[in-house]
Amino acid sequence: MTAFGVLFFVFFVLVAIAFHEFGHFATAKAFGIRVDKFFIGFGPKLWSTRRGETEYGVSAFPIGGYVKIAGMSPLEEIGPEDKERTFKAKPAWQRAIVLAAGSFTHFLVALIIIASILAFVGEPKDATLVIGQVGSDTSSEVTPSQKAGLKPGDRVVDVAGVAPRRWEDVQKAIRSHPGETIRIVVLRNGQKVTLTATLDTKQKDGKTIGFLGVSPKLHLVRHSIPSAVGDAGGQVATGMRQSLEALGKVFRPATLGRLFRQVTGDEQRTIDDPASVVGVGRASGDLARRGDWVQLFLVVASFNIFIGVVNILPLPPLDGGHLAVLTYEKIRRRDVDMRKLIPLTAMVLTAFGTLFLLSLYLDIVKPLPSLPG
Repeated sequence: MTAFGVLFFVFFVLVAIAFHEFGHFATAKAFGIRVDKFFIGFGPKLWSTRRGETEYGVSAFPIGGYVKIAGMSPLEEIGPEDKERTFKAKPAWQRAIVLAAGSFTHFLVALIIIASILAFVGEPKDATLVIGQVGSDTSSEVTPSQKAGLKPGDRVVDVAGVAPRRWEDVQKAIRSHPGETIRIVVLRNGQKVTLTATLDTKQKDGKTIGFLGVSPKLHLVRHSIPSAVGDAGGQVATGMRQSLEALGKVFRPATLGRLFRQVTGDEQRTIDDPASVVGVGRASGDLARRGDWVQLFLVVASFNIFIGVVNILPLPPLDGGHLAVLTYEKIRRRDVDMRKLIPLTAMVLTAFGTLFLLSLYLDIVKPLPSLPG
């Protein structure tokens, strides 16, 4: 099942790449711009076919894709017969739509996934007193809850002498008895069952707390389709903001220094460290192994939001970089010589490429800890 989860994530990455490039392709075609190539992947060509003036194909390394639109490259020679069908010949608003279409597809995919979950599965609301999960499916360590004999579906009626009214009461009682043996009374199949559990200890916010290893069953509330779409839009907007914050954090000197120390030394990684597609794929495998398909689809949605935000950054050669140049040209009423931006483009590619290679190396030789179960 883990392998299936990884393949599931890889498949959706390829679908996201295809949709991104299709966004550029479809809008360029709609505005009469010549499109020479539509490829998924980079490197040596594995397969291609020509339909009309466009070559469609797949390359060896599925880590991206590209659409070759006439007139976008500053080094491209354009014949006089095609001058009116180039990117630069079109109105600014049409060029902006073509450039933004790639990132828009990522946000649209995320919106559809989240809205579908809200409408057909439901949104987790207040935690009930019923136990949803005992232990962790992502760790071989036996938790105190498993040793005590707790089971999913048990309803907690007493913890260390406390009759809880909310799940927060259960958490408070457990955390206040680190390392102690406590009594837990649950309702199972209509009968009260009394169990004893010796709690482990954990550190949280500088304090020692008790740990049992259970999580509650959440009450799911389905949304109407209009409500689901509206709430999903809000979640996509939140995801965009969080993606920008994450990017800012990743490129801080402290984070980059930590990455280099992890590569060259013995410093361990945490679940909050940057990850490549390999790390995210492994996390997807963990989710598939424990059957958490909702979270797996949410990972796909989050990945799409993040990629959409990265692509819209105002840095060449990203789509947002071209949009920034287009905006500058419109304001200053003069064209920008894109060849002068080649050094900046090289710097951006080096920065993102270095981060990708460091994260990829670490995901292979020093994987992130498994997701909490």
